[in-house]
Amino acid sequence: AQNNAAAQNNAAAQNNAAAQDEVHSIGKDSAYSFFLSSNIIAWVLAIAVLATQALCYTLFIDAASLDFENDRIWIYAFSCPRNNLDCRRTSDLTSVGWIFFTLFALVYLICDMWSGLKLVWGVSKHGVSMKSFQVFIGGCSLFSITALALYATVVYNFATSRSTVDMIFNTVVLLFVNELDEKLFTSLHVICPIWLERTTTEIATNFKGRVAMNIQYAASNHQLRSEVTSRITVLEQRSTTVKRNKREIGKLRRSMAKAIRRVNIQIQEQNRRVLELEAFKAQQQQKSHELEQNQVELNAENNILKEKIALLEVDQATKNEDMKKIKATNQNLKSELNKLRAEVETLFLAVQHSK
Repeated sequence: AQNNAAAQNNAAAQNNAAAQDEVHSIGKDSAYSFFLSSNIIAWVLAIAVLATQALCYTLFIDAASLDFENDRIWIYAFSCPRNNLDCRRTSDLTSVGWIFFTLFALVYLICDMWSGLKLVWGVSKHGVSMKSFQVFIGGCSLFSITALALYATVVYNFATSRSTVDMIFNTVVLLFVNELDEKLFTSLHVICPIWLERTTTEIATNFKGRVAMNIQYAASNHQLRSEVTSRITVLEQRSTTVKRNKREIGKLRRSMAKAIRRVNIQIQEQNRRVLELEAFKAQQQQKSHELEQNQVELNAENNILKEKIALLEVDQATKNEDMKKIKATNQNLKSELNKLRAEVETLFLAVQHSK
């Protein structure tokens, strides 16, 4: 009986490990793991990611095709001028670029291709069931999109890469498209974590296998559940306390924010008043400076006027002296004129007596 129980436990452990390996192979943090779910929305998201990646790689492959009738981004390795018979090689691509390309392809793509093949190869252990269909679709999708990514990277680099830097840049850009499923999973973890947790739990439940537990394991599991339940209760109490403290802190923050806003408004008002006073002070200083300039100008004009007055007074004194001289000359002339008149009269009388 003990051997049978041990054999059952070993078989259950192997089934559980195989199921966990399937989930790990398709990617626990990848949107392709949604193929293992029975949720329609999860399938729609997985198909949308698959179609988006396939469309991107198809566009790169189509752009890199050599078509002489339509314009393509194919870059020729040789340049042949019309006026010269010799062609010049314009490609600087070396073996280093292909080495980097090979390393990137091995690191990013080979693991996914091998995981896809493993999933397809392990479909038979589920028999004819819904699980086998889910694993087959997930494995085929993972292998197909990885193979398409490898083909698109090789074709696009062969068509457009003419230097080592171009080779590395194109490889990184194309391999970034291969990470779209993981980026979607990360985005869902931020946008709708409850739905994502429910979906991943359902996948883990469906693919965890059947494990036969003995009585001792069941007892220890029950004890562990009790301890976990008690810890969860303590954590919930602590969470309640933390939430209450957060609410109080939020109230304090809001009140402090209001007080800070009021203080900022008062500070802004004081600053505005200070600016107005400074502007008024500047205006008064400007007016005072103008008055000082006007006073200086007036003083200069007064000095000029005083000088002019002094000159006028000197001129007036000179003119007065000249007038005095002229008056004296006039008096002398008058006296001489009177003498001449007297002499004329005397002569006139003498002439009359002589007649």
